[in-house]
Amino acid sequence: MDPLAEKLNRASGGRILDVATSHGDFLRLLVDSFGTYTEAIGVDMAADRIAAAREKSDGRLRFEVMNAETLEFPDGYFDTVAIRHSLHHLENVEAVLGEMKRVLRRGGMFLICEVFQSPDTMRANSQRHMHHWWAEVDRALGVPHFETFTRQEILDRVEGLELSMKEVFEHMSEQGEADNREIVKQMIAISNECIVRLKAHDGPADLVDKGNELIERFARQGFTDEKVLYIMGRK
Repeated sequence: MDPLAEKLNRASGGRILDVATSHGDFLRLLVDSFGTYTEAIGVDMAADRIAAAREKSDGRLRFEVMNAETLEFPDGYFDTVAIRHSLHHLENVEAVLGEMKRVLRRGGMFLICEVFQSPDTMRANSQRHMHHWWAEVDRALGVPHFETFTRQEILDRVEGLELSMKEVFEHMSEQGEADNREIVKQMIAISNECIVRLKAHDGPADLVDKGNELIERFARQGFTDEKVLYIMGRK
């Protein structure tokens, strides 16, 4: 179970905004973890991801294509703003966090969940290696995607928000053998798609070779997950 669900403790989420929502999975977690809410909106720049989120939606949630650096909402509109596993996808982290704070009401809840580089998970089969290779592929094809941050780098970027009543905690999922195999299968499927994309666009051959080496390694060794940093604060 995501530890955030316990922290939110069925409280009222009010109006909720999920930035870089992708397919809306985190927004669904939020509305299920809060006891009540009045509105739930997910935004993402990728029209295909928003289309997929709308297809999966049961009607409770609203999804919009939107640039998070210029959110199309008035000041103080939301009671809760959130972003998960997306800071390392942003070209201008500070601008997005600043916009999230702008549209959050005074006293509202600011949530950040971000995977981070932790020295104690730096192994040959660390999820980080595959993740960073995916980022290399995206950048080679012109898509913003960067290496994950360290814990301190995330905290440094949040410091300027001057959040009050801030709570910071970490979590690392414990996977059983069956879950590990399923996750590895998904990681390899994503990686094979990356290789197809690279070849279709005449991407660098060394990136293709690196991907094939990672696929072979993870198929043989499984994977070591990365930690997630959670930051909860009030405006």
